[in-house]
Amino acid sequence: MKKIALILAIAAACACTSQNGPRPKVLCHRGHCTTGTEVTTDENTLDALIRAQEKGCEGCEFDVYLTRDSQLVIRHDNVIEKGKLSCTGSTYDEIRAHVLPFGHQIPNLREWLEQAKKTPEMTQFLEIKAHPGDQEKEIIRQSLALIKELDMMDQVYMLSFKSETLDEVLRQEPRMRVGLNSSSLHNSMPPQEVKKHGFTGVSYNMSVILNHPEWIKEFQDLGIETFLWMVDSEYMKKIGEDLGFTWLTTDFYDVIGY
Repeated sequence: MKKIALILAIAAACACTSQNGPRPKVLCHRGHCTTGTEVTTDENTLDALIRAQEKGCEGCEFDVYLTRDSQLVIRHDNVIEKGKLSCTGSTYDEIRAHVLPFGHQIPNLREWLEQAKKTPEMTQFLEIKAHPGDQEKEIIRQSLALIKELDMMDQVYMLSFKSETLDEVLRQEPRMRVGLNSSSLHNSMPPQEVKKHGFTGVSYNMSVILNHPEWIKEFQDLGIETFLWMVDSEYMKKIGEDLGFTWLTTDFYDVIGY
């Protein structure tokens, strides 16, 4: 009850920041793959992306891993089949042979971006999954090369939970838009530090915002986009609107989409 009361108090205090501003945009998490009551397709697949495009989602998030033979595949979890198949421990051909529960293949990055380019109005959010050593540098190098080849710099954001990963993105390509993810109460980067790094946005979950409500306006004043996750109910949507977030990230677009 205390948490709910605090959320409502923050929303009431910040409502004035959004009443005269634009509504938040909605970002589909891993594509559009659930109605809110049932899963309808495999997440992070071309089918999930196409469904998001058909729904008119304003953004779509997806995750990238590097295979054992240095190919980029779209997958949230490293483990694909326990004890048998994983993104980092398997070859691209082995991964492509795997059939997901709804009958789809795990796509590669080129396939995803080529499909995404058909709806240039939909922003794509490429999350770089954590990898050891220099593997993340290779993901960044390959991803940037493909984004530039397809002329999609204006359509793609890169995301990571690691600030050093985003620093590397900006080292390789200073024009790329990047967003810092965080669900940590104690290690979330404050607005001035985000600005110092040159990051374009922050994607913080509600627990972070509850502890730092004053950050919302500070980010706005610094021109840094704000993403709230996860927003999977009308109740959370209203809070995100009242707080003035730029984006709402959801698994349930059918519930909170405009």
